[in-house]
Amino acid sequence: MPILRSGNKGFTLLEVLLVLIIGGLLMGVVATSLSEGPVLRKSSREVAASLRHARAQAVMRQQPTLWKMNVQEKRFWIDGGAADADRQFSTAITAKINTSAAEVDTAKQGGIRFFPDGSSTGGSVELTHNQQTYKVNVEWVTGRVSIQ
Repeated sequence: MPILRSGNKGFTLLEVLLVLIIGGLLMGVVATSLSEGPVLRKSSREVAASLRHARAQAVMRQQPTLWKMNVQEKRFWIDGGAADADRQFSTAITAKINTSAAEVDTAKQGGIRFFPDGSSTGGSVELTHNQQTYKVNVEWVTGRVSIQ
């Protein structure tokens, strides 16, 4: 004959509340990183793709090609390209362009020039949102574009 124990096999109200609070905090952190991270990552990939496209145009056409960015309007484009080729990124993102002094138009606008041999004036574009930063680098000797 089995012995029956009389004991409470449930959870206390305090334990349940503690688990709910921890779960809520974790969901808030995960939801924030999932909603904002991809926007910043996508924007940095778009900038890198546009820079690579400008480099390819310079090589194919055997003419220098200028990639430009306006950090105030949060848009970028290839100079002399189609008007509908302008790209914009989220207004929540802060942009910064580092380039040679010769390619700076104004305090809010500058560019990176690619040459027919694939080289460039070099520089970088930094996109920041909520203390997370992606940096798109352009090497001046090779014109290679990379994301960090």
